[in-house]
Amino acid sequence: MKRLFYLICAAMLLPALASAQTIEEMADIFWNKSSCRNFTAERRAAMGEMQTYVDTFTHTLFNEYLATPAGTDKERGIEGWGLMKYYNMALDKLLKEVPATEVKKGEVVVWQLYNMGYIVKTQTQCFGVDVYHKHAERLAPMIDFLLITHNHADHQWKPLTAEMERQGKAVYSNFLDNGHKVSTGDEFTIGNISVKVTTVDHNATLKNFVNTYEINCYASKGKKGYVMFFSGDAHNYEQLNPTTAVDVFIPHLAVGLNMAEAVKKINPKEVLMSHILELGHSITKWRWSYEYGINECEKLNRERVYLPVWGEKIALKKIK
Repeated sequence: MKRLFYLICAAMLLPALASAQTIEEMADIFWNKSSCRNFTAERRAAMGEMQTYVDTFTHTLFNEYLATPAGTDKERGIEGWGLMKYYNMALDKLLKEVPATEVKKGEVVVWQLYNMGYIVKTQTQCFGVDVYHKHAERLAPMIDFLLITHNHADHQWKPLTAEMERQGKAVYSNFLDNGHKVSTGDEFTIGNISVKVTTVDHNATLKNFVNTYEINCYASKGKKGYVMFFSGDAHNYEQLNPTTAVDVFIPHLAVGLNMAEAVKKINPKEVLMSHILELGHSITKWRWSYEYGINECEKLNRERVYLPVWGEKIALKKIK
């Protein structure tokens, strides 16, 4: 316990010396004063400020936090530090906004919670993809079904899966033997949302490990509505083969995927680059920074390529 106290104190001190903005002020810039579609100088500066917090919060401490029982003094101690305040503010924002948001006919609203986790709401339904957060089970009452791309801890939260199943709601994956196991060639429809599944490689070693989901929102008698394409941790663009025109493509920006070729092949209307600031990864390995994400977006030299942040709400509509 004493070791934890010193770790938290050290983590709190370093960002305070470097940062001139509070967590609340940075979140206000991210969520209210700018957006991933409105990438202002103020937003970029706030990302730099937030990065100072990220770069002093070790993966060891984050994993310790995930393993700490809820409601304990130890958990509250970690959650009192700035970065974890932002992490949990993002969830609180979703818990408030998702049920309160009225979606117009034919439109889709998404929230990025953390990592590659998204909540998606249409006029009639709400679902999650790769939702991963220590308190994610609190989202279960508002989600109709859940999609998981693959069996890695940073793309799922087991208490959320358990709570969804307790409530009798479907959780689709390629590894859970729960009656909703899906892989290449499988298609299913829930309400007016249809989903096509293809299982692809994560890397040269993990073959047939990742499900991609082609999600047709407002599908009607096989007709195209608003199409989302989630590729999870897919790394080979040649395996990405959606069957209809894609409105929004949501990939991992640093898994080895040739993003230029993937985007050229899929030719989506918009791209939401994801999987930055994964706190479970070491600061010096696989924890991709805001600056890295910004650079990856700019490298594509293409319009409508965006980098969402935790808690961000994005209204999506067809772009002609």
